[in-house]
Amino acid sequence: MQVLVRLDEETYARLEELSKSLGVSKAEIMRRALREYLAKRGSATKSMRGLVKPRLSLKELEEAYWVYRS
Repeated sequence: MQVLVRLDEETYARLEELSKSLGVSKAEIMRRALREYLAKRGSATKSMRGLVKPRLSLKELEEAYWVYRS
């Protein structure tokens, strides 16, 4: 699958610099970063299970997560 992402100039420059220094593609860096972000978000959601009623919808769970994070 492919996804189009628009980046500001500073973020793109940092991504390009990191890509060159690590010797991996920009796409691979973005894949790794997204996997890490999703893994962290998922673990935070799991840790909230005891704080909220069971069987919340995804939307309700996300709202509770952001309230919990504030």
